[in-house]
Amino acid sequence: MTIDDEERRIAELEVENGLRQYDLAVDIIKAFLEPERPFALRPSLIQQLQSVAVQGIEAYPGEWRTGPAKITKSNHIPPDAHLVRFLVQEMCDYVNDNWHEKTAFHLSAYIMWRLNWIHPFSDGNGRTSRTTSYIVLCASLNTLLPGSPTIEEQIREDRTLYFRALEFSDGIAKTGGLDVSEMENVIRNMLAKQLLSVIEQADAPIGT
Repeated sequence: MTIDDEERRIAELEVENGLRQYDLAVDIIKAFLEPERPFALRPSLIQQLQSVAVQGIEAYPGEWRTGPAKITKSNHIPPDAHLVRFLVQEMCDYVNDNWHEKTAFHLSAYIMWRLNWIHPFSDGNGRTSRTTSYIVLCASLNTLLPGSPTIEEQIREDRTLYFRALEFSDGIAKTGGLDVSEMENVIRNMLAKQLLSVIEQADAPIGT
């Protein structure tokens, strides 16, 4: 197999896995919408999402990284591998402990940034952070959000504001602070675009 063939294979797998990851996310959201199953974010759920995202690409899908990590186009250096388990659990605890105190935008933005900041996997961190963030957003609003393009699709199309928001929160974190307001704005504006498509559809003649 040539390098071009391998790159093509991986690209095709990433697309297929992305669709499977989204389907899994929808199933997870629907499960949390059941009255008898209150939301709780667990590290195992995040591992499951990442496993689907890198199936057939990574040798150990769903496993925490065991070595150093570097984020492309970022000055942020992720924490050492031995801290990953603790930091992911701490991240989940923050969401669960603040489920009724923080806004849906804050919690989803926090996950979007923090999971990227920890970078707990050898690959698929961005995709998994965005999917987990979307699950948190839908679960906190108690609905499967309609419309397209979805937030994830919009970020894939243009990551400029997404990367800028990550860098903003990274900078605040260096001083020991927490501020995900830029990411909140990104998610808020993209959700507005997603939901606008529903309004436009309702304004159009049925069947068009």
